[in-house]
Amino acid sequence: MRLAAYGLALIAGLAVTGAPNPAPQVTLDRAEAAPGEQVQVRLTGWPTGTVVIELCGSGGPARCARDTSAQIHVPGGGAGGAPLTVSVPPGGCPCQLRVSTLDTRFSVDVPLLVSGAAPPDSGTVRQAATGPPVVVGASVERDRGWPARFGAPARRTVVLRLRNEQAAPAAVALSFRVGRAPSPTGFVAPPAVPDLAPGEERVIRIPVTLPALALGSYEIHGEIVTAGTAHLVVVTTDHHPWGLAGLLALAALTLLPTRRPRRSIGRR
Repeated sequence: MRLAAYGLALIAGLAVTGAPNPAPQVTLDRAEAAPGEQVQVRLTGWPTGTVVIELCGSGGPARCARDTSAQIHVPGGGAGGAPLTVSVPPGGCPCQLRVSTLDTRFSVDVPLLVSGAAPPDSGTVRQAATGPPVVVGASVERDRGWPARFGAPARRTVVLRLRNEQAAPAAVALSFRVGRAPSPTGFVAPPAVPDLAPGEERVIRIPVTLPALALGSYEIHGEIVTAGTAHLVVVTTDHHPWGLAGLLALAALTLLPTRRPRRSIGRR
């Protein structure tokens, strides 16, 4: 009887707390592909946020094909997917498709046979930077297109100037959000950034779109991530659709009742 009571209590506890969250998983639509072909990557059980998808060989992150890597935003349900173009990573194969969060807290590798890829070389793995580049400057450029003045989505461009002050190449991943302060939630699709050579300074342009009927001040938050270390960037912008305001004012004037002048009646 006591054992049965313990069993009922355990079942009740599981019903209240729920099952544990599933571990992040990665599946591919094929086990082998040739360079230039695309592999469909499907994700389940991932935390909400940006993940990096890339094809890697042996030797660690420095030997991933970053020129064909992809970044996608995983929504709240934890499921997503994207195609990845196969490119032989530096050093050759055996290869594995790697999916990881920007902070590298979650990372999953799936083997992928690349047809015709050379075996790994015996050279020494090159060093990689252990921290993000220095942000020399960050600004916002406005698109002066007229549709945004009448309530259409407004376009902005974040201009970043980065400098790698380390003695090794810096692999950079970007993650940006736009919206109201202090915690913007609008996803921004970041461009892929090739590695920065030691001492290199580079300008990176990131297109950002404000929502339709945007009004007032907005903040754009960005993370520049290298080797799991992030540097935060915050820039501000504003938008006022004066054209739409003028149209609304004109419409209001046309709806106002008009007063007819009184006719004067003279004496006969």
